[in-house]
Amino acid sequence: MSLVESNRAGSPRDAPACVEAPLSAAVEYGFLLGAHIDPATLSRACTVAGEWGVHPHEVLIAEGHITENAYVQALAETAGVPYRTDLAPRDIAIPRNASFRQCLSTGIIKEAGPAGTFLLGTNRLRPFALRALLARLSSHRIALCGPHALRDAIRDRFSATLAQSAVRALAARRPHLSAHRPAPDWQVWAFVLGCAALLAAGLTAPRATVHVATIALACAFVPVILLRLVAAFELAGTEPPSSGAAATPIAGDKLPIYTILAPLYREAHMLPPLLNALARLDWPAAKLDIKLVLEAADIETVRAAHALTLPSNVEIVVVPDTGPRTKPKALNYALPLARGDYLVVYDAEDRPEPGQLRRAFEAFRNGPANLATVQARLNIYNADRNWLTRQFTVEYSALFDGLLPVLDKMQLPIPLGGTSNHFRVAALKWLLAWDPYNVTEDADLGTRLARCGYRCAVIGSSTYEEAPARLGSWIRQRTRWLKGFVQTWLVHMRAPRVLWRELGPRGFLAFQIMIGGTILSALVHPWFYVLLAIELAGGGFLARPDLVFGLPFWAVSVFSLVGGYSAAMALGFFALKRRRLERLIWQVPLMPVYWLLISVAAYRALWQFVRAPFMWEKTDHGTAMDTPKPR
Repeated sequence: MSLVESNRAGSPRDAPACVEAPLSAAVEYGFLLGAHIDPATLSRACTVAGEWGVHPHEVLIAEGHITENAYVQALAETAGVPYRTDLAPRDIAIPRNASFRQCLSTGIIKEAGPAGTFLLGTNRLRPFALRALLARLSSHRIALCGPHALRDAIRDRFSATLAQSAVRALAARRPHLSAHRPAPDWQVWAFVLGCAALLAAGLTAPRATVHVATIALACAFVPVILLRLVAAFELAGTEPPSSGAAATPIAGDKLPIYTILAPLYREAHMLPPLLNALARLDWPAAKLDIKLVLEAADIETVRAAHALTLPSNVEIVVVPDTGPRTKPKALNYALPLARGDYLVVYDAEDRPEPGQLRRAFEAFRNGPANLATVQARLNIYNADRNWLTRQFTVEYSALFDGLLPVLDKMQLPIPLGGTSNHFRVAALKWLLAWDPYNVTEDADLGTRLARCGYRCAVIGSSTYEEAPARLGSWIRQRTRWLKGFVQTWLVHMRAPRVLWRELGPRGFLAFQIMIGGTILSALVHPWFYVLLAIELAGGGFLARPDLVFGLPFWAVSVFSLVGGYSAAMALGFFALKRRRLERLIWQVPLMPVYWLLISVAAYRALWQFVRAPFMWEKTDHGTAMDTPKPR
């Protein structure tokens, strides 16, 4: 099935259409009949246009009955005006002090050169309305061009400005929220002095130091344990949802334009499956605004994208090769091009459920005014590949089906998942979008949203993606995630009192649990086994405490061990049951082994944070293109 065919499947467009189009439409679009379409096709386009709330020619273009360029060229011929194609940035003249947004929104720009022809590129007007506009502008030299061609020329003309803004906007306007400067001096000195004090105490009284440090860490993990227990309790009391539960039906003419940003890097082979996945989304094709966000340095993917016959609602956006070469910088570059009021980010390997956009829009429409983001639930479609992907599935199920919904229910800050984040575009732009220097931009953005008074909700729709099946790829991905968590924690803890005031006590504690706790637990976990080995070797394991800190040490340690492991495993168990992944429950007791791998990545993340804080280690995708299994 082709991309266009898959996009049309199951829609009202498949219903039998009248042979004759309405007389008014037949007259207005008569210049297309015979040469490009037949009356039955126009009739069906008129019917669907009424259902979608768009013009008939937008349906014809979206369904692939006629290309955008062919439509505009035919319109130019019947209107008696020139037609321009293959516009280049040098072909247009930008008015002095005109902004990119102004040039893009008007749909008309002046052609460079002494002739001064105005180039008009818009699909928002029906043929009669466009002819009326041309009649009013008859004293000027007018030429028509394709909207995509005009947008591309304007974008390329402003490319340097867009690239500069994508990198510098947040750092320049809100430097205290940017990871451009990894850590202020006071944080560096606090870390150095803390390590020095711990080392001095360890050399002076090693056993007492270990006991006190262990008690302190165990107490710090108590909120983490309690949150996991609450999430496990919530999951235990809910029934598994039906597969791909549909949203409340909303008429197509009530739906807005929805933008999809799909960043790809070195993923030419992922283009066809990604486009097919997006074509299955239940949303009017004429109201989808899909951007394939590619890097100029990735010549192979850029060539592969241009070689494809893309649907009319897909636009290729090539990001200039400027540092840092990160996903958030690419998203920032593409954001000003978004035509929709709502926007979602999908990665190359994502397979969202068809009704996800409708579920997200329903959440926005019925949610509070400050609801700026909706997070879909992520899960894995290659779970049965090997032990690593099975553990990844347990982890994702616990996080996105357990922890994040609890944070949503308690109205606490939610660290976003990096993909399948749905945004109100206005709120996203007001926040200055993503931090291009943060390699885990999703967690950072979730915290900034909460600090600015915005809410984030979690919806029941799922997106399935590919878990790294190779240890090396998994380590690189987890290193980047944890390095970004370090960046996020340091950025938002630059002024702890301000963070406390903006998030409130509950939000501040949730930030420490989800961001700081993730880092700390990964760093500390292997030392528990070292301590246990020392106690076993010295014969002190379960022996009568001989120090003042001995009894509290063992009491807190045993509680942390039993409570921490039990809470995490219970959460994993109930999360798998909710996902109907009972076949993976036997993996739950092996979670501590998986955590040791996370610890390896955590120490690698610390080392990389010092040496290369902005380096983005790419995760390889496309090794397993399994069909997502329903929940």
